[in-house]
Amino acid sequence: MIRRITHWVDTAFSAVAATALAAMTLLIVADVTLRYGLGMPIFFAHDLVGLYLTPAVFFFGVGPTYARNEHLAVDILTLRLPPRLRAMSDMLAAAIGLAVFTLLVWCSWDRFWQSFLRDEVIASIVPWPAWASYLLVPAGSAAMVLVCAARLADAIRMMVTGARPAGRPGEPEARA
Repeated sequence: MIRRITHWVDTAFSAVAATALAAMTLLIVADVTLRYGLGMPIFFAHDLVGLYLTPAVFFFGVGPTYARNEHLAVDILTLRLPPRLRAMSDMLAAAIGLAVFTLLVWCSWDRFWQSFLRDEVIASIVPWPAWASYLLVPAGSAAMVLVCAARLADAIRMMVTGARPAGRPGEPEARA
């Protein structure tokens, strides 16, 4: 069950992050071209990129990246550990991530909800809804909570059984 949810999160959130990155790239290129080519900048480009697209790229990309084990990691020591000690290290990292991102979901949800109830808008040329930007943080962080929970379950399983979890790309084979 948790594997299906993690796969769905990976697919859906990766698509949102990739779409936001593509939109951000196109918008910045268009803005620079129009600004310096014709002297007509896109007046809402900076707000859209800073308030919506950049947070979407980060918060919707961090969960899938961690789920696929494609994040940057300094693993010079952990790769040399015996499998159960590496599982203990993975368990600690996943537990810390779970705690941090659960707290982030809790706090950022409250900020989003208060902004939504007050119908707050950004003080700018275009009155963008502030709550939509705030929603990106708890939504993306919730994905990280799911991924951290799955990684914690895998690490506990490895600690107990010694068996590596199936379907963890990006990780080198365990050494005996």
